Amino acid sequence: METKGKKKFVGKSGKTPRGNVPHGKRKFKRDKDSGPPKKLLNKGDEEGKPKTISKKFVKGQLRPGRGSIKQFKNKQQSEKFAKKRKLQDGEEGGSESKKPKWNEFKKKRKELKQTRQLNDRSNFDIIVKSKQIWESVRRKKCDKEKREKLMNELQKLIQGKIKSLAFAHDSTRVIQCFIQYGNEEQRQKIFDELKDSLVELSKSKYSRNIVKKFLMYGTKPQIAEIIKSFKGHVKKMLRHAEASAVVEYAYNDKAILEQRNMLTEELYGNTFQVYKTPIVSTLDKVLEAQPEKREAILDEMKQILTPMAQK
Repeated sequence: METKGKKKFVGKSGKTPRGNVPHGKRKFKRDKDSGPPKKLLNKGDEEGKPKTISKKFVKGQLRPGRGSIKQFKNKQQSEKFAKKRKLQDGEEGGSESKKPKWNEFKKKRKELKQTRQLNDRSNFDIIVKSKQIWESVRRKKCDKEKREKLMNELQKLIQGKIKSLAFAHDSTRVIQCFIQYGNEEQRQKIFDELKDSLVELSKSKYSRNIVKKFLMYGTKPQIAEIIKSFKGHVKKMLRHAEASAVVEYAYNDKAILEQRNMLTEELYGNTFQVYKTPIVSTLDKVLEAQPEKREAILDEMKQILTPMAQK
């Protein structure tokens, strides 16, 4: 029921809103009846004739909004930019001249290395001379008399500076050769200079081989002192990439039973160390004497050995 006196809302065009039109009387225009395409007037057009905007792409025509982009008029011009940059008139040799000259590059690097080494005059001259002697000593053709003479020269040259030379990657081979071909007196002099740094040498990538050479060619007292120096450091050394190989070689090839027990004791944990005595010195005897500490000792062993096994 419509109330009397109530006016209907009419728009500017004189038509009622869509919501008030009955459902059956609504009419929709089809796409075909949508009318002619929209027309725009160009500002520069004096006559004011409308021009339709076609959506189709025409070859060679500028896209809307991209007037600053350069368009190529012909094929030759586009191919010119597609090709690689040509050589200038003054250049010769083509691509060969552009390639890096590796021989010159290597020479420059060598010169830079020599100048850097010359600036550090502390051991440079000694390393150069010792390497020259080492090249002659290590040859199989070198006879016994000549080798002894060269070894005496090398001893005079490196004596007192062995520790600083031991950690360098090139001079460490000279010391290894000296240990291998030197006599007992010469080996002992080197050992005296290095015996306080055996653990540190074992952890170095290059100088660990010096410790191995002492284990191979050293006397029994020297080997015993090397293994004794590992005491208290076995756990860390076994987890170290370089030092683990030294400990393994010492344990498997050079250590006697007493020395092996000393190396393995650190892996049993602190509880074992507390209850160990000169009489009850092995793991079996400690477990027999203290059966209630069995679980504590095994737990400590597990905590120590598990990271080593995982590595």
